[in-house]
Amino acid sequence: MYWFDLDNTPHVPLFTPVFKELKKQKIDYIITARDFAQTKELLNLNNINHFLIGKHAGKNKINKIINLFFRAHQLSKTIKNRKIDLAISHGSRTQLVAAKNSNIKSLLMLDYEYTESKIFNLLADKILVPIYIPDNRLKNAGFNLNKIIRYNGFKEELYLNDYTPDLTLRSKINVLNQEILVVFRPPSMVGNYHDPKSEELLVSGLEYFSANSNVKCIIVNRTNIEKEFIKSKISMHPNISFLDKPVNGLDLLYAADIAVSGGGTMNREAALLGTETYSIFTGKRPYLDEYLQDKGRLKFIEKVSDYSTIQICKKKKNPMIQDKGTLVEEIIDIFKSLKNN
Repeated sequence: MYWFDLDNTPHVPLFTPVFKELKKQKIDYIITARDFAQTKELLNLNNINHFLIGKHAGKNKINKIINLFFRAHQLSKTIKNRKIDLAISHGSRTQLVAAKNSNIKSLLMLDYEYTESKIFNLLADKILVPIYIPDNRLKNAGFNLNKIIRYNGFKEELYLNDYTPDLTLRSKINVLNQEILVVFRPPSMVGNYHDPKSEELLVSGLEYFSANSNVKCIIVNRTNIEKEFIKSKISMHPNISFLDKPVNGLDLLYAADIAVSGGGTMNREAALLGTETYSIFTGKRPYLDEYLQDKGRLKFIEKVSDYSTIQICKKKKNPMIQDKGTLVEEIIDIFKSLKNN
């Protein structure tokens, strides 16, 4: 049996096609999830059975450490007496701790190299990384290359390959076809990579785009912390709103003319879908985002004045999704090889 732990919103679309293929192959699995951002809502929206365990600890580092071990203990209790062959996640530290304590082999997926390499090297048995990130980048970031396994693509291509856009999404969220839709994903204000500079870029971006009366700005916030921060910093014009109900994030990005995001996954989804994409992430740049920048698919907003170079108009789509029809099977083959070795 495989055990998946989903502790953030992007992990739901990431693993959904994997769950479908495992079900098709009649392979048993169990899912645990953290109540953070829209993770719970998306799991429910997709009718995915799961055990909801624990919450985000917030900004305080001491609380984060306490929560790490407390949730790990909760996870261990949940999977106790189950024959787990492999624990799988995309960056779940708590699952790694629980798996190590329960003597379960673990596979950690990641696509951002500037993360807790020491913890991941210590606790993960293997680390699954996109083929595009060079060995020297991983080595310089502190990763043990002997633990690295590669897969052929972006993680987003696991689910983008079979994606069919819902062309009625605009009407469902009250955006007219002639309006310019700008989707904002604020930087996480409780995440490990939080940088206050990105908040300035977020506020300035909202002010720049909302000044155009034909623009609709929709904000996809993770928590109420980001929501309250934005409301305290700008005047909430009628053309600025928060996404008030869960929708398919890919449909929203495909419907958008422009995406502005402080989060890596949403940037890559938008860029691969062919939506004009701007990153306001101000931490150490992910190699994958730099790769997309080199391909002309993503631009970094480094200072407030950069917004003035963006044309506010309707945009054409130019998707960059490669045919990765066997990527899900490739990932599951990796699961099987680790399970049997």
